[in-house]
Amino acid sequence: MTLLILGVFGLIIIAMAAYGYKISARTAEDFMLGGRTIGVVVMFFFVLFAVSSSWTFYGFPGMLYLEGPGYVFFVWGSVAGFAGLYMFLGPRLWALAKLNRFLSPVEALSERYQSKALRVILSVTILAFIIPYVGVQPLGVGRGFEALTGLPLWVGAAYTATLLIFLVLLGGMRIVAWVNIFLGTVYVTALLGSLIWIVAVLFPEGGLAEAAARVAATAPEKLSTPGPEGTYTPVLVFGTFVVGLLAFSWPHITIGAMTARDKNLFKWFPLLIFILGGFFFYTIPFIWGSLVAPAIMPGVTDVAEADRIVQTIIQTYLPAWFGIFVLMGVVAAAVSTAAVQLMMSSILVARDIVQGVFKPDATDQEITRIARWSVIGIVVASLLVTAAVELGLGQEAMALYLTDVSVPGFAQWGPALVGGILWKRGTKQGAIAATVTGTVYLALGLLIRDASGARFLLFDLHPVIPTLPVNALVYVVVSLLTPRMDAQTEAIFFDEVEDFLMTESTT
Repeated sequence: MTLLILGVFGLIIIAMAAYGYKISARTAEDFMLGGRTIGVVVMFFFVLFAVSSSWTFYGFPGMLYLEGPGYVFFVWGSVAGFAGLYMFLGPRLWALAKLNRFLSPVEALSERYQSKALRVILSVTILAFIIPYVGVQPLGVGRGFEALTGLPLWVGAAYTATLLIFLVLLGGMRIVAWVNIFLGTVYVTALLGSLIWIVAVLFPEGGLAEAAARVAATAPEKLSTPGPEGTYTPVLVFGTFVVGLLAFSWPHITIGAMTARDKNLFKWFPLLIFILGGFFFYTIPFIWGSLVAPAIMPGVTDVAEADRIVQTIIQTYLPAWFGIFVLMGVVAAAVSTAAVQLMMSSILVARDIVQGVFKPDATDQEITRIARWSVIGIVVASLLVTAAVELGLGQEAMALYLTDVSVPGFAQWGPALVGGILWKRGTKQGAIAATVTGTVYLALGLLIRDASGARFLLFDLHPVIPTLPVNALVYVVVSLLTPRMDAQTEAIFFDEVEDFLMTESTT
């Protein structure tokens, strides 16, 4: 019955993708940016559920369960980072893309810095770090399948991968954005509904206050920093918040600004992210991981068990049919996030690498076809990440795949991105030197460890803390030592953008 229901759910998603293929324009702009027609409501679901993945249902509560509330500062930093993107960088990036018909932020930066080499460097760097992030989504669904059905992890992973391939290959950015409304509704209903039901069943007298009192009596260290293992010291809490702020550099979020219908979206969107995204949505998994799960099932220390603690509680104390619905919610979360990441990845392959470097005369139809079929290769690569975890090659909590690997990788194009859009003095030499330096430093820091397992090149700090300042310093110093951009490029990327935004504000 579980597999039958999930099969029907999957067919609904595929049918929506097929409908999207039928009604879509056969242009690269429509496939890659939804025809630049995304309004504020669709954008809210598009962005919120592009980041609210199976990580939010499994990894986030699992980390809070194991380490206490310190990890929540990553989420609050992320909310601020999303809002900042759409307040400051987003309008300028949108105007640039609209005026010059750019189809990716990497394309915009390559033209801003007048460098094909930078285009390749940024594309390869982003792809290298986005693929492990995509791999987390099948991993999350696979663990849900394990908890609910007892089937091996790869069954859930393969199911998720199949849905992703059909959705992105057929639908494109417009349908991915619209499908996120459906998927997000399922996800929120499952996440919030399960929390309300569990609290009503297991804490009928005192509700969340009773759950908090129980945790305070049995494991009070889980209610405050630095947590039961002493992990979240003030330094790490600050670093975790800074890592969250870098959400503006997540490429699958950055490209969302380029899909906007008009400038008015940027007036309202940050407020929606703060109120509905931060204070409402992310509070739900926080309550699950910090209060409810520790009160109901204390004593879990295994990382994989902690990652699926929410699913385990639901299937233990609620009817079997609701456990299936919750797994549908997890699938919805995983697909809504990974689909946007896959769209971004396919754009990098088709627009920035193939057309940008190897085949500049490629037609719309050719690059759209390349983008569609590259999705399969990217999904396969992400599944290899999932397989590595299953085989014991990566035994970190799900949450740390995001914060310790992908986010530090995304951050390495942050200085080139911010400088390229906001700082006239930034140069291609500065952007190339900074991105290469930061990425190489990060890779070496993650891979090289001493006998005790410490990442000594990173001074045993969070990977972003030493690498990003080095990256930014190299960017500024090299830019100041090299010739500034020519007057024509400056006019296109700064003067014309400012004039366009002022005109839009008065109309």
